[in-house]
Amino acid sequence: MILLFNATLLDCTGRDPLYPAWLLVEDSYIREIGFSQSPPNIQTAEKIDCKGMTLIPGLIDAHVHASSYQNNSVEKSRSYFLGMRYMKAYKVLEDTLFQGFTTVRDCGGVDAGFREAMKSGLAVGPRMTVCNHILTMTGGHSDHRLSVEIREPINDPFEGVVCDGADQVRKAAREQLRMGADHVKLMTGGGCSSESDEPESSQFSLGEIKAAVEEADAAGKDTIGHCYSNQSMALCANAGVYSIEHGNFLNSKTAELIKEKNCWLVPTISTYYIMSRKGDEMGFPDYFMRKMKYVAEHAFEALDIAYKAGLKIASGSDLVGDFQPFKGMELELKAKILGPMEALLTMTKKNAELLKKQDKIGTLEEGKLADILLIEGDLLKDPRIIQDRGNIRVIMKNGEFLKKNL
Repeated sequence: MILLFNATLLDCTGRDPLYPAWLLVEDSYIREIGFSQSPPNIQTAEKIDCKGMTLIPGLIDAHVHASSYQNNSVEKSRSYFLGMRYMKAYKVLEDTLFQGFTTVRDCGGVDAGFREAMKSGLAVGPRMTVCNHILTMTGGHSDHRLSVEIREPINDPFEGVVCDGADQVRKAAREQLRMGADHVKLMTGGGCSSESDEPESSQFSLGEIKAAVEEADAAGKDTIGHCYSNQSMALCANAGVYSIEHGNFLNSKTAELIKEKNCWLVPTISTYYIMSRKGDEMGFPDYFMRKMKYVAEHAFEALDIAYKAGLKIASGSDLVGDFQPFKGMELELKAKILGPMEALLTMTKKNAELLKKQDKIGTLEEGKLADILLIEGDLLKDPRIIQDRGNIRVIMKNGEFLKKNL
């Protein structure tokens, strides 16, 4: 057993922080929480004095791409042997854990083997859900052929599956589910990292999207859609897609539809904020930077519209390449619109609800898994402190210390 005492408890249920608090971990779970200067005297427990520090749940990032380990996505499959690429993806996940994220939803690239490696303890990293290959149409956001190339799509472990028409989409969705996908991901709109499309575009027809949704629903799994444009978001909402990713061009009319259809929205602010400002100097391609700066202009406005409309808002980072280590910035940026508490809830409680794991993770409550961070400082006064890894004194996942610097 492990007893953490003399702490400020920010349990992410929505209530204000409480002090003094103590929390008892037994095996993988939170056994008991109390509030007093005198914690229980358990002789066999390891005791940790948390004076001046705050206990929060392990953070959750609902939109990561572990396989996006380099700045130029088009060149990814040409740059390294396959074994090197798997190792690089693993190092992204390992680093994500030490940023304080004990759970992630990978939104395209790595397969179910990564999830199982983390689950079994073979590798050190966050708890994961995965979608395996992304589904994309010809010329879609995950079809990384350049416009000047004359070749068929390659069959690559980290790339999207190009499929056209409801039958092909249905088969591709079934293949991902067969290979252990937790959710099916569709590129339903254009993006920045693909050279041959634009963010305003919509991709896949209503019938194609519905085919994937039907297959996922039949397997008891969810469907997620990459969207910037209102047209693509409306198609997803009407097709029954579970969560809409990014949504930078969201307007009030589309927000009403998303709310009516009970879709989640997963804004990813940090990727636009940091890459639009620093991407040029890091060598991102010109076409990427042109589009990135454009969509970045609308990110905060879309989040504000979503918040005022009362949408179910979760949180992802979507960072790639050299910017993978900056996932904690999402809290600071979302706090500009949502306020610090609500921003933190999107990265804990609400992300757990998005992943349908709210009975296990996302809050510090008795009976839940002991995914715990001990933070030096006050996150609600300064959400930036999470970005300094030195302020994360303890990282615990499933009741096991993965970092202890006291």
